[in-house]
Amino acid sequence: MNTIFGSKAFVESLLAIFEILKITPSMKQFLFGFSFLLLSVSAITLQAQTAVSNDFRFFSQANLNYVFGINESTLNQKTNALLIKLVVGLANSRTGFGIGLENGSYRPSGGSGSSFETLNFSGNVHFLAKPITTDEVNYFVKGAAGYAPRLFRTYNKGFNYEIATGVLLTSKKKSKYFLQAIYHYQEFDSFLITGRKPKIKGVGLGVGTWF
Repeated sequence: MNTIFGSKAFVESLLAIFEILKITPSMKQFLFGFSFLLLSVSAITLQAQTAVSNDFRFFSQANLNYVFGINESTLNQKTNALLIKLVVGLANSRTGFGIGLENGSYRPSGGSGSSFETLNFSGNVHFLAKPITTDEVNYFVKGAAGYAPRLFRTYNKGFNYEIATGVLLTSKKKSKYFLQAIYHYQEFDSFLITGRKPKIKGVGLGVGTWF
């Protein structure tokens, strides 16, 4: 992996492709991040197959978050968001890497103005304070960065990232649930409603399951 990422020819090839396709700067950030994630996951898979001590296994997370806008981003109003997200990937007992799919529904907090949507693809990483196998109360931090392409006519596109921290609980039936506090950032390359390029920042709470 160090050889691949340290290759000048590899980076120059990516930049040349970006220029030919006229990809936006935000999309370039996402593609570089996705390339890194893809190669990292490939390396982790190989390492898991050859080194039993690392014990990487499949995991998934599903969560629902509500975020309150903290800046005036659209129509001189703060914008709130409902975020539904699924993450799948590989993890050892404390650290994991995954690919996420998130649907975001945004609406001005003042009630005036139309709602709008995003469908975001992201690279995700998490760290646990204790091994995932423990039944004790556990704590975690998570981070994600990605890009929402306009796959549907009514959806908006743009770069985004989020940071979260929370508590992981285990039920008597060994099911795992979590509560989290989250900071969410979403920018838009071209805002569908007004043609502007707002940047939405928000903080909120979320709940989810961890398999």
